[in-house]
Amino acid sequence: MRIEFITPARITRATLPCLALVGLIGWAHAPKASSPSAPSRAVESLNFTGLAQFEFSEADLPIVQDTMTESEVLIGGWITAPLSDSAGIRLALDGGTASRSAPVLHFGASHDSKSLFNAGGDVFLRDPNKGYVQLGYRWNHAWGEVFRDGNSVADVVSSVHRIRYAVGLFHEDYDFEFGAEYLRQTGESTLTTLSTGNVQTDQFPSNNGYRLLGGSTWYASDALALGLDLDWSRIIERLAGYSSDLHRDQFRARLGADWQPPVASLRAGATVGLSLGLGYDTIPVITWVVTAPPGGTVITHRDVYSFAYDVRLGVTLYFPGTSSLKDRARQYQ
Repeated sequence: MRIEFITPARITRATLPCLALVGLIGWAHAPKASSPSAPSRAVESLNFTGLAQFEFSEADLPIVQDTMTESEVLIGGWITAPLSDSAGIRLALDGGTASRSAPVLHFGASHDSKSLFNAGGDVFLRDPNKGYVQLGYRWNHAWGEVFRDGNSVADVVSSVHRIRYAVGLFHEDYDFEFGAEYLRQTGESTLTTLSTGNVQTDQFPSNNGYRLLGGSTWYASDALALGLDLDWSRIIERLAGYSSDLHRDQFRARLGADWQPPVASLRAGATVGLSLGLGYDTIPVITWVVTAPPGGTVITHRDVYSFAYDVRLGVTLYFPGTSSLKDRARQYQ
């Protein structure tokens, strides 16, 4: 049995970017703008937020003593509209691509590429002076080629359905969020033999899971918001031919900053913002252990965790864009 240690180099690589992000706090103490009157509506007016985002991640793979890299590009946005003085609705849509390079993954492939499509919405009750309760649904769909050689091509299609309930609290310059999420994964793989044109399709067993999350945002100034998000999830995988299900746990932490530059306002009434995110993940990888005691062969499994680090860069367009980041989050988006 091999025991994996987190080396000082890994700790340094994860910690230094986080310290650099927190260092923005000292730069951010601009005066707060005072609101002439306390807002009372859940959504002040119909508004739109657009987003273009790039994310790069690297994961240590202890099983093969190597690393995996992944990049993702997403473009989309969401519309928020009032339903009444106390209720609102949010509709979101985005899409993009993701590519991954690794030593031995997905049918032995060293590289795969997928297309991404995400859609969903939320309904919520919100008091801009106190907080909100929210119920939402998301559909995450991905498809693409994961393997190709001179003999065959393998493609995968997968979908994740998510239902989330969240509660938010507002206190002075701080926002707090707590939530729980149920998710269900489905998908299929297709293997095409190039010489004969034969196509073999296999359905993946449907997997269920849940997720607990929490986060906070500090509005350091009208133009800068710093955030911390934590979540823990468990996926329950069903494998054909095995009596027990597999539990795969994942922990994720994110530091983020949203900045609205002084020259960000556009003539059309929109405002451009910039965002930076740093993340850390523990990702379980199932390994199989085969033993042959008296009486027959026994196959068991254990989780070997890999450690992933990521950097996320984004450009955001707000319309209308005349509010501070805090007012936008509590009264518009």
